[in-house]
Amino acid sequence: MAARSSVLVFGGRGFVGAAVARELAKRGASPVLSVARSDRPGAGGELGPGVEHRSGVDALQPETYKSLLAEAKAVVISIGEAPWAEQTGGSKDQAIKMNGLSNIAVLRAAAEQKVPKIVLVNATMPSWGLLQGYREGKEMAEAEARLYPETSGLGPEGCSVLILKPGVVAGTKYWGSMPVPMGLAMAPMRLALRCFSGPCNWLEAKMPGVFGGVLKPAVWVDELAQAAADTVQGSSFKGVQVLTPDSLVGY
Repeated sequence: MAARSSVLVFGGRGFVGAAVARELAKRGASPVLSVARSDRPGAGGELGPGVEHRSGVDALQPETYKSLLAEAKAVVISIGEAPWAEQTGGSKDQAIKMNGLSNIAVLRAAAEQKVPKIVLVNATMPSWGLLQGYREGKEMAEAEARLYPETSGLGPEGCSVLILKPGVVAGTKYWGSMPVPMGLAMAPMRLALRCFSGPCNWLEAKMPGVFGGVLKPAVWVDELAQAAADTVQGSSFKGVQVLTPDSLVGY
């Protein structure tokens, strides 16, 4: 069997996925494959050197990417729709499909191919009814990722599964070719929430359904990318690890 070498980034054209793909390429991972349904540029901007984009890949149809998984040493899953999509023309079922079932399909296909390293980009969020489909989908995906050592047959000592759970993610997004520096707008609030972390953590602990993730500082997209790349290129842990905003801010 040929040695596994590639890294697949599902959602590699998106805001987080593109940042992860670029960070992996910068660290010398090769090949880094950004996979998605289309060739259209996304919110992540240009992928840059060292990243190859593959279109025609549908997360819900494993036959479109099963052959790629056979050669993968790691899979990064950064797919889904925005939390507000359910209230702006979408539906609960669609939110569950995009944020849960699509992620689960990739996880199960990767488990079948015994891919040893997995990074799932998930979320920390409150229990607001407006986010019901989004939340249920994300919770389903996380539950499946936690089972990965068993479903893959690799066991806790044979794989590394990182679940990233930021609240708000900030950085430069792209609208076509135009950069939108959201990080500048979020920086003052991030600083304030870090300074008042004690009271914010107390309030969140008292009412997690209302404030879960809301009172956490924004996580820079580059912090997520660095955490993901650390797992792919030099993981020091085995089994399942979950990083919440407290661990990701300042990573």
